[in-house]
Amino acid sequence: MRWFSFMLILTLRQLLRWKRQRKKATSLCDNYQLGQILKSKGTVFKQTNNIPAAIECWKQAVSFYAAADKEIYKAYAELNLAIDYINDRKYEKADSILSFIRKTYDLASLNYYCNVHQAGILVETERAPEAAIALYEATPTHYYSLQDYGYLATSYDAVSLPDSSDVWFNKGYFLCRNQADSASIDYMRAKIEMNRGNYQSAFHLIDHAATVQDSLTRVLLQQSVSTAQRDYYKSETLLREEKIRVLQQKLALGIVIGLFVLSLSAMTALTISRKKDRLLHEQMARMTLDKRELERMNRDNAHLLGSLFSERINHLDELCESYFKSEDIKEKDSIFKQVKEVASKIRKDDGLFLSLERDLDRYCNNIMNRIRSQVPRIQGDNLRTIMLFFAGFSYETVLIILNKNSIESLKMARSRFRKEIKESEAPDAEFFLQMLEMKKAAAGRHK
Repeated sequence: MRWFSFMLILTLRQLLRWKRQRKKATSLCDNYQLGQILKSKGTVFKQTNNIPAAIECWKQAVSFYAAADKEIYKAYAELNLAIDYINDRKYEKADSILSFIRKTYDLASLNYYCNVHQAGILVETERAPEAAIALYEATPTHYYSLQDYGYLATSYDAVSLPDSSDVWFNKGYFLCRNQADSASIDYMRAKIEMNRGNYQSAFHLIDHAATVQDSLTRVLLQQSVSTAQRDYYKSETLLREEKIRVLQQKLALGIVIGLFVLSLSAMTALTISRKKDRLLHEQMARMTLDKRELERMNRDNAHLLGSLFSERINHLDELCESYFKSEDIKEKDSIFKQVKEVASKIRKDDGLFLSLERDLDRYCNNIMNRIRSQVPRIQGDNLRTIMLFFAGFSYETVLIILNKNSIESLKMARSRFRKEIKESEAPDAEFFLQMLEMKKAAAGRHK
């Protein structure tokens, strides 16, 4: 109950902040900013499983984007509206919107997304499996979600092609990155096994999926409680500081009134001067506190990502730091051998980079998915390099993990990323540059 109260308080505070922003944007007649605010609200409601509220936010966002003549933003808001209609099991409305998007916008990526979601509707409603297969075959596989592999396998089984169904299930298992992904595939395959009469196999699949789901739920609850407690105590601190500030303002106001009563002429000018000086000092003090708070949040975020990432990467970071601090030649040789051994294993382990990418998306506002789609020029090793920069690893650690020639080459790579992000004119370019600069201090801490 306490955890629920914490989350309710935080959600109400966020909604009040959005209400103030929306009021300000409305007064300025800025339809684009209003659309952005509604988009953010819709995303939050969707992530908290409040689908009806999310649908209303997407509808309003579509209207504001249309008024601002932002066609691309409007198209993606309509796509999200259709997806939430699917989540709310209102398949006819979702299919109507997806068909409208396909006819209205000549954009390949949007059409591909419409394909997979319309195919998913056909599978969920258990009709026209041939049409679902045709939609999937017309779409490149990198637009598939893990669920789409299960849907395609289900469609093949529905048209009596069990071999093709098994092939797509196996492809789905191959792409699973953790137990949660494999549990999703297990659940979908269990339905097929029951249709085939393999009840024992279906039971084992469902049992495994239920066990994984139970484990993930416990972890999620622990993380939610921890986050809620942290935010609660932070809110309590801010409230106490606000009370002190209000008390100080009242005291200062009383002093000013007293001085004004005692002297209406000469003391008035002196009082105004002192008041300006006090306000200036208060602003400077607040700026100093805000700067310290920002630096602390950056350190906390870097620490959080480091703790969520692989222990082998953390161990390598510690080894690198020890290597550059040590003055003993024998000790440095020993550390260097360990560094080479660990770095060699990490360089070949794609699972670790996938883990880091998931953590960055979860705790840094889906940054890796957004930079993949908005700045497609950053690929391959360059994508891994910028991912390590976002995670806050030092130049020395990145140098060893990626087997680069020199730290100068990494600094040049950072400058090149900055230039490519600016030239891409991505909608979230400012956010990418901000993350790159926020992590820059952490990346150069051994300089």
